[in-house]
Amino acid sequence: MISHIIKFLNLYTISFLLYILHSNENFFVKGQTLPPGFCPSPLIYRNTTDRQHDIDIGFQFLGQTDCVQPCPSLILTENEWNRVFDMSLVAGSISMFALIFLIITYSPLVNNIKDYTRHTIGILFLFSGILIAMTTDGRQLWDIDLGFKKYCPEPGRYARQTDSKCLVTAIFFQFGCVTALLWWAAISVDLWITIRKIKISRIQFIIYTIAVNIVTIILTFGPIASKQYGYIDAAIGCWLIDLEYQVGYFWAPVGFCLCVGCVSIVLILREIYKVSDAVKKKLLAKHLKPLMLIILMLSEFIYMFIFYSYTTSKKTQYHDIIEEYVLCLFIHAANPSVCKIGSTISPSAHFLFHLCIRLMGLEVLIFYGFTRQTRKIWMRSFWFNNSFIKRILPNISSSNDSKSSNNKTSGRGTGGFGESSEQSNEPEQSIELSGVDSKHDA
Repeated sequence: MISHIIKFLNLYTISFLLYILHSNENFFVKGQTLPPGFCPSPLIYRNTTDRQHDIDIGFQFLGQTDCVQPCPSLILTENEWNRVFDMSLVAGSISMFALIFLIITYSPLVNNIKDYTRHTIGILFLFSGILIAMTTDGRQLWDIDLGFKKYCPEPGRYARQTDSKCLVTAIFFQFGCVTALLWWAAISVDLWITIRKIKISRIQFIIYTIAVNIVTIILTFGPIASKQYGYIDAAIGCWLIDLEYQVGYFWAPVGFCLCVGCVSIVLILREIYKVSDAVKKKLLAKHLKPLMLIILMLSEFIYMFIFYSYTTSKKTQYHDIIEEYVLCLFIHAANPSVCKIGSTISPSAHFLFHLCIRLMGLEVLIFYGFTRQTRKIWMRSFWFNNSFIKRILPNISSSNDSKSSNNKTSGRGTGGFGESSEQSNEPEQSIELSGVDSKHDA
C-alpha cells in the first residue's frame, strides 16, 4: 500500500514538472518556479531572503528557481575533482620542497652575497613566484582535512573575496604567477644579453627590478577594488572571476611575456648558429641547460594559454550542456540517476593544465639543483666551513680551503644559470656570464 502511494506521488511530481516545462519552453528564462523546497539531487535548495546578496557571496542560482549548483562545479564528476585536487597535493608538495631547497641554496643563507649576479637574483624571484603560486592553489599538506570546504565554505556556495582565506590565497596566487612569468621572460632576455656580451649597469638592473615588482603589485591588487577574487567553476583555487579581468590582469601579460620569450629564444639560437664550431660547442656546454628550461617552460605557458583560450571559446557550449543536464534532473526528479551530463571540459586536459605549474618546481630542481654550481655553493658556504665541520670532517674542510684558494688565484668565479663558469684560456672563446657590471654603474 505504502509503495503504491510513493509511486503515485512520484508520478504526480513528474507530471507537474512536465506540465510546467511544456507550457513554458524557456523555463529558466521566463521565471517559472518550482514547488517550495524542491530541488533534485545533486542540485541544492537555497531558502533565500536576499537573492542578490546570496549571488554576491557565491551562490549560483539556476534561472529564477531557488536551486543552486553544487560546489565544486558539475563540469567534472566528484571523482575527477578529487583526482585533480589529489594531484595538486602530491605534485605540489614535492615541488614545494624542491623549491624551498633551491631558494635556500641561492639565498644569502648559503650563497655568498658577493657572488650574486643578475641571474642569481632573477632565478630567486622565479623560484619564489612559483612557490607562492603553488602553495596557495589547490590542496596542501596543511589543509587536507578541509576537503572541498576550503573553496566551498557552505553547500552550494563558491568562496568569494569576502571570505578571508579565499582573498589571501587569491592574492598570493596571482602575485606568484605574475612574478614567475615576468622573471621567466627576464631570464630569457638575460641569456641573450649574456651571449651577446651586452653590459648592463647595476642602476639599470635595480630600476628594472623595481619596475617589474611595481607592475606585479598593480596586476595583483587592482582587481580587489572590483571584488574580482573568488572561486569559479573550473578552478582549483580562488582567482579572478570575470573574463575581462582574467584577460586584462593576467592573460594579456602572459601573451606579452610569451612573445618576449619566443623572440629571445630565436635570437639566442641565431647567435649560436653564427659562431664557429669551437665556440658553438662552448656556448652549448655552458648555456644548454638554461636554454632547455626556458623552452620547456615556454611550452607549458603556451599550453596553458591555448587550453584557457579554447575552453573560454566553448563556454556557451558548456553552459548549454549543464542546462540540458539540469532540465533532465527536473524531468526525472524521482530518478535523477538516469540523467548523465554530457562532455564538457576534457578531464585529462584540465588535469594537465593544473599540473603544468607544479611540474615547474621539479624542472627547476633538475636544471638548477643537480649541478656542480649548487654543490660548489654549499661546499663554500658557512655550513661546510665552520669549526664544528672542520673537526668532524677535516678532509672536506681542507678540500674546500684548497678550492677556495684556487678560485682566488685563478680569478674564476661562479657562473650564471646554475653552471660552472670555468672557461677556456683562449680569450676569443671566453663568454661572459650573467652579472652586474660594476664598471658601468651610473
